[in-house]
Amino acid sequence: MVLLKDAERRTTSVQWPIEVDDRLDLLVRVAADEGIPVSRAQMLSALVAAASLDQGNPADIARRYLRTREGELARSTPAEDLPVVKYRGRRRAQPPQPEPA
Repeated sequence: MVLLKDAERRTTSVQWPIEVDDRLDLLVRVAADEGIPVSRAQMLSALVAAASLDQGNPADIARRYLRTREGELARSTPAEDLPVVKYRGRRRAQPPQPEPA
């Protein structure tokens, strides 16, 4: 019996807002704080696998995302100290910081 996490893979390329990417990192850190070491890819897979297919639910999720304003996710970040997660492989390039005026 093969676990889903070990099944045949498909590579995807996802472009999304930085705030969403930061939220994914936060979810990985929350799981690590609970003793579950999970990669970003595994967390994304877990979220998609857990999503309900009940009629209307995917549409409600998409509608809520499409109406979310920039900064709303960042404001909902918990203040607790979470563990730092070390990622395997290359680190993502950090976006350039604006120069002070």
